[in-house]
Amino acid sequence: MPPSDRKFLRKTFIYGVVIAVVGAALTIAYLFGIFQKRGDIKAEDICRNVPNRPEVAKVFSSALPEASRYDFEQTWRPDADWGFRSRCGIRDENDNALFYLDAKAGPDKSWQEWIKTHIPRNSGGKFDYFNVGLKGIYNSKFAAIWVPCYAHEKTSKSRYNMTVFADALKPLDASDKEAREILKDLATDFARQAHKDAKCDLPSKLPN
Repeated sequence: MPPSDRKFLRKTFIYGVVIAVVGAALTIAYLFGIFQKRGDIKAEDICRNVPNRPEVAKVFSSALPEASRYDFEQTWRPDADWGFRSRCGIRDENDNALFYLDAKAGPDKSWQEWIKTHIPRNSGGKFDYFNVGLKGIYNSKFAAIWVPCYAHEKTSKSRYNMTVFADALKPLDASDKEAREILKDLATDFARQAHKDAKCDLPSKLPN
């Protein structure tokens, strides 16, 4: 084989190897989401039972785990009794649950007993308390508030309170301190709106 042909074949082989390596790298990058663009979250995307939707959209846009799309699911049962339920869940493009806000009524009990029966353990670190409602508890993945609601619930005629959660099912894209503050603020705002929507007749003990 003439030297010129061997040189041509050598160059062709090298180019082929380079193209194969680049192609493999691009495939791996795609599979690991390197080229994935964070999905947009607009105020109108946020569940209608969530207050301050423009501000919440900004928070979620920066703090939710990165995904190419965010889907919002709303549960809205505004019965002024034990059946009240207000919920907003968020999923990514693969239908993985990322976050939810939730409010539901339940029989009155001490805040200490409420924590034992309603607060799940998670990997968000040490729980701290904050003084809103009857009691608030939070860490970097979860915040909950026990809120006064009905003096005499419609069916049972007993006192009922309301549990409000802000639950990061996947870690927020924020520092531990920032995540805690985000969850506290979201839970407090959602609790204020839910207390109003449920037509509670007891003072909420929430900040204005």
